[in-house]
Amino acid sequence: MESILNQLFWLWAPVSLLPEGLRIFLVLFVFLLLARTILVYIVPPCFNLLCRLLKKMLYLLSYPIMELISRMQRSRREAGKTGIPIWIDIIEEMFALFERFFNKMIQLFRKRKRNKAMIKRWTFYSATALAILLSAATMNNPNEWYTQKWKKAEAWLNQEPVHKQVSDAASPDTKELILNRNYKDGGNIRVAPTLTAARLYTIPNGETMHFLNEEQVDPKGIKWLKVQTANGIKGWISASIVREK
Repeated sequence: MESILNQLFWLWAPVSLLPEGLRIFLVLFVFLLLARTILVYIVPPCFNLLCRLLKKMLYLLSYPIMELISRMQRSRREAGKTGIPIWIDIIEEMFALFERFFNKMIQLFRKRKRNKAMIKRWTFYSATALAILLSAATMNNPNEWYTQKWKKAEAWLNQEPVHKQVSDAASPDTKELILNRNYKDGGNIRVAPTLTAARLYTIPNGETMHFLNEEQVDPKGIKWLKVQTANGIKGWISASIVREK
């Protein structure tokens, strides 16, 4: 498990140097390309096979039912009844409808092989456009759940390099903060300067934070400070619960 985390770290290290919007775009683009591969190459053959199996099952199911209906009709004719009940027509139409549907699906996936190049091209364009739109949505909506998930994932991926920077190259001018003594259960560091934002980390009392020289006041008048913990997590904490070390 540790080797996998190290590989993730070294894979993410050069990407973390890019602007945030470009990082989000690259991650989403790779994810969508993987999803495209599954949808284009794996799902259609599986769905085609499923349609063929269901068609076979339809034949196996319809044969005894239609045989039973045929015997009933023979008995009715022998009794002098020549009409066909409406429910028999409904059953026959249902079987015919399912058969046409399965044949259409099988035929559709046969055509897919001829249009493979066009499908690959348009799915690539769609993945690119969707990655751009999702990146813009993530950047422009800091309080939405997908942005908070991204912040948490990025903080986790950057945990090791940021920790090294803080421990090995901390500036002597950096202001260090700790929680007030009455917050024995710890304080919450959030992804955005508001009480409704998701919690990134609960810092224990006594653990040092580094103030990043950025502060904001939310609509409720609460002052927030942007801090960074010793393990590299960046977020916002209320100024009322911290003091300078």
